[in-house]
Amino acid sequence: MRQALLTFAMDFAAEQTTQRLSRSLEGLGDPPHPPDVLRLTLTEMLPLHADARATSRMNAAYVLEALHDEKVFARTRDAMTQGRAQIEQLIRQAIVDGHIDSTRDPATETNLLLALTGFATLIELSLIDPRDALKAVDQHLDKLFG
Repeated sequence: MRQALLTFAMDFAAEQTTQRLSRSLEGLGDPPHPPDVLRLTLTEMLPLHADARATSRMNAAYVLEALHDEKVFARTRDAMTQGRAQIEQLIRQAIVDGHIDSTRDPATETNLLLALTGFATLIELSLIDPRDALKAVDQHLDKLFG
């Protein structure tokens, strides 16, 4: 029962996050500039507003559950693998389009971008201010696309 409730909550949160991202991406123009897409994607993973905070906390609970339940582990891993692949595809396309230096390794750059989502825990525990997390995200994207 607990697993079913947690899974329902995560599915709902993922759907809400996707809808928020879609609405935000519509405002970026056509086509949107790659760093803007990545910034939106990364910042949506951080607890910067009430909805994202709820999702962040549910995600933390779901990951902890995944460490003890094989089914949740497999499902979580699959979802995160898909999300990671989407980010890496954005990076690869930005390299092809000349927005990112062609000497950059897409897998490594994806890992570095996803590492920035670790700010969620630091924000939740009030170790850093959300503005400082955003500053770090922006600086990293500026260097990547600079």
